[in-house]
Amino acid sequence: MRVATLREHLAAALDAAMRTRGADAIALTADRTKAMAIALAGLPEDSEVEPAELVLSTRGAATALGYHPEHVRRLIRGGRLRARRVGGDYRVRLDDVWPLIEARHREPGRRRVRRRR
Repeated sequence: MRVATLREHLAAALDAAMRTRGADAIALTADRTKAMAIALAGLPEDSEVEPAELVLSTRGAATALGYHPEHVRRLIRGGRLRARRVGGDYRVRLDDVWPLIEARHREPGRRRVRRRR
């Protein structure tokens, strides 16, 4: 898919979310769009990309997730985020970032309350 076409799809998805959905859906769509836009940054409009193969640097992943780059490195080293090492930095596939983005928008579960004895 061409980069220009993918950017148009992202803009259309965000526009549709703004017109028809609730606040949570808009926020999730905006976060997904932001992550995809960061992955596409710097690529020429006419280049061909496969969306499933897009990667983010540690700094790009941190920007997309709203974390500090060092926190992203800790997630990688702790096994919560898959990445591969390229040179002195990590590269994170965009598909591996989606679960962390979606987790931020899930309804919180019922917390366990410990009884004190």
